[in-house]
Amino acid sequence: MKLWDFARLKGSRIKISEKIGKPLGLVDGSQVFSSMFRYDYNGRTSYEIVLSTFGPENYREICDATFYMLDVPGACAQIAKFLGDRNIDILNSVSLSVISNVCMMWKMLVDLSYYGNYETLREEFARLKQERSSLVDKVEAMEIRPSHISDRYTKGVVPPGSSIRTKTTRKIHRTPSIIRNGEFEIPPEYLETIEGIADGQIVMMVGDTDAWILSLTFLDPRTELVEIDFVIPDKPGAIYEITRILANFNINLVSVYTKVLVYYDTMTLELVGDITNSNIQLEDLKKIIKEKVSKLKGKYELIRVEKIEIP
Repeated sequence: MKLWDFARLKGSRIKISEKIGKPLGLVDGSQVFSSMFRYDYNGRTSYEIVLSTFGPENYREICDATFYMLDVPGACAQIAKFLGDRNIDILNSVSLSVISNVCMMWKMLVDLSYYGNYETLREEFARLKQERSSLVDKVEAMEIRPSHISDRYTKGVVPPGSSIRTKTTRKIHRTPSIIRNGEFEIPPEYLETIEGIADGQIVMMVGDTDAWILSLTFLDPRTELVEIDFVIPDKPGAIYEITRILANFNINLVSVYTKVLVYYDTMTLELVGDITNSNIQLEDLKKIIKEKVSKLKGKYELIRVEKIEIP
């Protein structure tokens, strides 16, 4: 899923658009918990604020659960009752029909805070299946394990051993903020910590639906962003050909999204790039990229180059 957007810092507030906020549950009235990280590399410093609708006290009891069930009426209800009877809260979830009219899969986050531990739940489900209980006769199997969604929220984005130094500037802002009028208000202690932040600064928002968090990072005020879309061959090396061309014009990519159109034939490549240091006017850049792409062997086509306007 392509889940990114841009906004501007207005005072202490950041507008979270519906297209990125709704999939993550960051809507008006939502309680939002946050943490902030500082990243340092080669004399450069950047900050990230991570938002989550799940409070820090919940993480230890949140688990990833997957149910495999028959594709029949009442199967979802049976799972919901199995969990509800045990005071287990279903959080974010998605249900997919794997084989139509035969079987389905329901993936979810569940909160076991008022139940116990996941091993006990696994054993209880296994016992019911062994007894051929009518309580779970529409459910084929259950997989459950502790969720690691807290890692992104508590450790930052940089993996262990990286040359980038990560510092948790504020471990967790324990008092939740409330989303109002689609806006998140940055806690005062964060604003006091961030160096060089200015009103009107561009904020890049990236949603992570695996960890159910929203990452906010502050871009250089001079940043000039463009969307560049292509249709390219679905083959090894095709993405390299395009990114090589853009790198030669000193275009820094901040977002890459690909999607196969026809397997082993064509795919889309949608990019967001910063052209601040390219030293080429946008109209000239379109012509040059189009010319370079036309010389590549295969089904390469430049679809558009368009400046991103951020109100």
